[in-house]
Amino acid sequence: MTTETKDPIAPATAARRLLEEAARLGVDCIFSNLGSDHPAFIEAFAHIDEHGGKMPRIIVCPHEMTALSAAHGYAMKTRRPQMVLVHVDVGTQNLGCSIHNAARGRVPAIIVAGLSPVSVSGDRVGARTEFIHYTQDSTRQHEIGGQYMKWSYEVRAAEMIDQVLMRAIQLACTVPEGPVYLTGAREVWDEPAVSREQPALHWQPAQTAGLAPAAASELIAAFAAARKPLVITSYLGRQPEAVAKLGALSDRLGFAVCEVNPQYVNFPGDHPHHIGYRRNTLVDEADLILMLDVDVPWIVSKVQPKAGARLFHLDCDPLKPDMGFWHFPAERSWQADSLAALDQLLEIAPAAGAQDTLRAARLEWILASRRKLALPDTPAPSDGSISMQQACEAIGALVNDKTVIAFEEPAATERLLHTLRMRRAGSYYANGGSGLGWSINAAIGLKLAQPDAEVITVVGDGSYVFGVPSSTYWVAETYGAPQLTLILNNGGWNAPKVSTLLVHPEGTARRNDKYWTTVGARARLADVAAAASGAASFRVSEFAQLQATLEEALAIVRSGRSAVVDVVLPGTSAQVLG
Repeated sequence: MTTETKDPIAPATAARRLLEEAARLGVDCIFSNLGSDHPAFIEAFAHIDEHGGKMPRIIVCPHEMTALSAAHGYAMKTRRPQMVLVHVDVGTQNLGCSIHNAARGRVPAIIVAGLSPVSVSGDRVGARTEFIHYTQDSTRQHEIGGQYMKWSYEVRAAEMIDQVLMRAIQLACTVPEGPVYLTGAREVWDEPAVSREQPALHWQPAQTAGLAPAAASELIAAFAAARKPLVITSYLGRQPEAVAKLGALSDRLGFAVCEVNPQYVNFPGDHPHHIGYRRNTLVDEADLILMLDVDVPWIVSKVQPKAGARLFHLDCDPLKPDMGFWHFPAERSWQADSLAALDQLLEIAPAAGAQDTLRAARLEWILASRRKLALPDTPAPSDGSISMQQACEAIGALVNDKTVIAFEEPAATERLLHTLRMRRAGSYYANGGSGLGWSINAAIGLKLAQPDAEVITVVGDGSYVFGVPSSTYWVAETYGAPQLTLILNNGGWNAPKVSTLLVHPEGTARRNDKYWTTVGARARLADVAAAASGAASFRVSEFAQLQATLEEALAIVRSGRSAVVDVVLPGTSAQVLG
């Protein structure tokens, strides 16, 4: 129940009521970046703090990228929405690509932004008092990120704040989950909010279900008739219990599993039916493909399913209505809860030892495919520098039962995943969107949600810079969320180079080795974190010092202080900018 204040001269304002209701409804943290539209919230923070009331933990974030990305990480671990408090239109704009990431990652979040006050006479509490209340009064603030929100709504009456918040949480948590956006003018947040407490039981998210019995039977029969069945998945592991169940189903039916750009551990990495992390793998060989909680199972211009292959799609979000053009062929497409569906399939699937004339052929195909797809070793540099494989193997040596990886280094995706082969559900997280700068901030949320975890962030040099590290590490230090950050630094942005070579493989850019992406030359990236928070900073460019440096840095993190290691790799290009 909400703790009511005894202070007779400070009635509950809409802002204070929002905070108290958020705590009652299970919101743990408010990741906050305050502005001139927030006097009511600042006063509410102070009032609740003074009178011993209940509100979520306030995590003040110098930059909005930190705020929503940390909430994103927290929600990935807990599946509970956290609140993000930002400043009118400019704070909403500063959320930037973190809005895209939350939407594409399907994580619940409650974003609350102020609106410039409307009244000018000064008669109402919260009326205009500064010149920016004119310049920040935009006409369509909700449209800034509207296409990424499940719901956008303006609070227009203080007494409705309880019900508006409960509807926001209900919508954010209904699968497929996502962010919602609430706004309110400064005068409204300072108005008294008198309303009857709503029973949370009456505002539950809509429940999802499994497959129709006939659909489950059809899928099992299709697997039984297949010689080369393949499951492709990316975010099944958002429900950790599903990981072992997919493994158990594969044991019974004998299908291969490929994780493409996994956002979670979706299938045990050491399972004998795991055929790797490379997109397009076996798509043209499989005679049955089950797309299971996945956005992009293959690249159409690169590979197509073989003629006659059975194609099925089971997903919490099978049609992707929030994306533009999207289509992958499927004779059956089911919007269903994958965990419930796996339970159904396990109930009717034959036991692993049951008579199955095709099982041996399936297992032989999987074994041959694993051998064929094994990632070959790369030669060690002759000059003693550090290769990507050496860096990934050194990271692998740090992993233990407490490790949680936050990953955002596109150039290392396949090599790192192949090396680590993460098997424990909840031990690996990656961004479901493409807005860089997510990982170092999501690591804060992951650590706050699981204080005993050892959070290791593996990030590219570009993603590190985009994450606004001057904000990240101050928050991590201030609120006790240390992380070990490993910057795999190839001296520029490799992704635009790769994209260019995919389109112009023999073009002028390749011939002249000029891509205009070699940013960060001479930058001491780890020192940014040290300056912002006192984090330990390291820079290592020789393989002989790599493992010892990483172990020293991890020991510092275990003592309660963040550490950042700038691991210098061969450069993406020799071009010198400037």
